[in-house]
Amino acid sequence: MATSYAEVLLTDEIRQEAFARAQSLPIFEGSHRKLEANVVGCIGEVVFERFLEKHGVTYVDHRESTSRDYEVNGQLSLEVKTKDRTVRPRIDYDNSVPAYNHEHQRPDYYYFVSLLRDSAGLGSDVRRFTHAFILGGIDLETLDREGARWETGQVDPSNGTRFWTACINVSMEKLISNKEMIAVFRGAGVP
Repeated sequence: MATSYAEVLLTDEIRQEAFARAQSLPIFEGSHRKLEANVVGCIGEVVFERFLEKHGVTYVDHRESTSRDYEVNGQLSLEVKTKDRTVRPRIDYDNSVPAYNHEHQRPDYYYFVSLLRDSAGLGSDVRRFTHAFILGGIDLETLDREGARWETGQVDPSNGTRFWTACINVSMEKLISNKEMIAVFRGAGVP
């Protein structure tokens, strides 16, 4: 269970690298937030790559594929999902995998990152994202078994969220901690 997260102060360098990546990507059909969705995802990827590097975990970049983002330890496939918030994440907050991705994205693990953004910042201003929180991971089988499934338009009565797209949610408390995930990535075993 993830009870803590790794916090990263977003520098101009991180934001600029992520924004350049985002601008080079197509805007996917059905994207709710267009370029902004790409920016959020790319910030999460840049932060996650640096997290792996900091912990001496080598990875192969497969982001050109839509089925997974990375491969670590020569065998584990990963998909990074990033959500932006106006508050710091809490243990009871949900992390989401959109259903439209879940059919073709079948990685060994999903990894979740949250971004803290200034609610007053303009939508196109990448500087409104101030911090990233690397939350932890979950294996595909556990996500499928324990994730809450929501359809477009449904409302989660626990927090009032109306879902703009169908998704599978899992709370942060069900995630495998960063420390345990690093051990998995280094080949020390599956938690």
